[in-house]
Amino acid sequence: MARGLFALALGLSAVSLSGCGFQPLYGGKGIGAAASDRLMEVDIASIPNREGQKLRNLLIDNFYPSERPSNPRYRLDVSLSASEQKLALQKDATAVRAQLLVNAPYRLTDTQTGQVVFQSSSRSMVSYNTLEQHYAAIATVQNAYDRALDDISNDITTRVAMFLGRGS
Repeated sequence: MARGLFALALGLSAVSLSGCGFQPLYGGKGIGAAASDRLMEVDIASIPNREGQKLRNLLIDNFYPSERPSNPRYRLDVSLSASEQKLALQKDATAVRAQLLVNAPYRLTDTQTGQVVFQSSSRSMVSYNTLEQHYAAIATVQNAYDRALDDISNDITTRVAMFLGRGS
């Protein structure tokens, strides 16, 4: 009896999911079937500073699974800004916790027409402990930047893939 109800529930959920309109972005079928191939048409412009270089490398890893494009149709321009805010102040006005906010506006330009075809902004907010030891404090802040850049690269990759997948 329980097996029959489970099979019925599984069948109903499969039918309801097929009619909901959602389609996998990276699957073999659907609106995003060619999204990963279309990401190969995007050249990622250089981003200033060390954090920009790290973000660009993460985007290259996400966009190009095998090799870089030889004749890209689009160019992705990203700028990066960050701010830190001290949180959890103690009686002596020292902070034991901080928050890092990284903002990355970006735009996708058609290299044939020069027109901006898609633009948006991605941001990440990461909290971390502030430590008294100098090396540990530097490592903690660097880890916060790395986590924020990883979030932003994944967000930009998903949004650009969704945009490019619409055209296929």
